[in-house]
Amino acid sequence: MESRDEIKSLKKALRALTFMNEKGDATVTDVARAVGIPRSTAHRVLATLASEGYVEKQAPSDFYRLTSRVQKLAAGFQVEQLLIEVAKPLVAESGRELKWPIALTTPRDGEMVIRLSTDHDCLRALERFHIGFSVPISHATGGFCYLANCTDEERADTLAAAMRAARERQMGIQDPKEVEHLIATTRKQGFCNLEFAHYREGNVAVPLKVNGCVIGAIVMRYIKSALQNTSQIQSIYVPRLQQLSQDISAQYEAWNPSQLRTDAHRSALSTKPQVAESLNR
Repeated sequence: MESRDEIKSLKKALRALTFMNEKGDATVTDVARAVGIPRSTAHRVLATLASEGYVEKQAPSDFYRLTSRVQKLAAGFQVEQLLIEVAKPLVAESGRELKWPIALTTPRDGEMVIRLSTDHDCLRALERFHIGFSVPISHATGGFCYLANCTDEERADTLAAAMRAARERQMGIQDPKEVEHLIATTRKQGFCNLEFAHYREGNVAVPLKVNGCVIGAIVMRYIKSALQNTSQIQSIYVPRLQQLSQDISAQYEAWNPSQLRTDAHRSALSTKPQVAESLNR
């Protein structure tokens, strides 16, 4: 095509979509660098794509994500993005009901990444973590839900990646025997409940499966002092989180049955996330 026939703004938008399809969630700065345009131009490109429904800003963070409308352009829309779109109203409803912060987390390169969260809508959240925040899988409550339900081969590879991530972030390496014990306990109970001494919040998580394949976890944080010496975590919160996980799976499978292959999910969950500030959670 002759340069005089090209629409330069369209080329920039298509390059931005291509970059986000490969990387996942991205900021204005990320797009500007990847496409090679000024930040102000990248902001206009994303604002235009958002106005047409192809991307969505993940308030209150600075990240934009693709929406299912991209499927009308190509088949490259990641199954994880559609999963989040399905889960969003269900997670929000559960957050309002349980009144504790809830997050949907998925594994990427040895870390668990927050893909969806009610932190900024929950008055009881002592800390508010942004979408894209990540910690090594072996340091995450949701990570043990994933490890307890994946295959032996996947578990070995994931733990090796988690150890590398922990070393890179200087978070320390857990005792392998303790890790194996937590994996076995989580598998037996069907959930993971951890409380770290240096945090006021505890964590309880259940696995998130689609078509029998574990792809992440649903995590609820709570103030430890509020639930001390009670049975509410196991009697009330775990069953509700398990129901939430089942509802997300059912709605996703009904909406997108053609993309429920295990290899598709593995591909969608395999790229490295943006590294967030370290937190041993």
